[in-house]
Amino acid sequence: MLGAWPVPVSYGGERACYLPQIDRIQLPERAAVRSAAGFYATWAHEVIHSTGHASRLQRDLSGRFGSKAYAREELVAELGSVLLGDQLEIGSAIENHAAYLDHWVELLKETPQLLYQVLGEVRRAVELVLLQRGDKQGTPAETDPTCQ
Repeated sequence: MLGAWPVPVSYGGERACYLPQIDRIQLPERAAVRSAAGFYATWAHEVIHSTGHASRLQRDLSGRFGSKAYAREELVAELGSVLLGDQLEIGSAIENHAAYLDHWVELLKETPQLLYQVLGEVRRAVELVLLQRGDKQGTPAETDPTCQ
């Protein structure tokens, strides 16, 4: 199902990321990730990031690490990846999700109502991905050096 998402995926390198400038997902090779659940949770996380592209749901993807905009988008992507994993019945690495989300709790403590806004964005992102169930994705592209 994740392969049906129309954003091209490149494999290789050590990091996973979404590159909004070129609308591409970068993932490490499957063998570089400890578990299948971890690999698919990471892929789902990056797919959710890609739903924020200007051609889709138009979320603010410009935040730099440490900024509130970055933290908000990370909350959307991580919560979305949990929900998407559940909806697609591909499982998730729940311990990893919990540890990752712990980093962003400060943002929620500062602005508790943000959780409702973020959950609305998560719902829209997951629904958009699930609409793609019948589509096909092209062949993976070469590794993008900006994620390494």
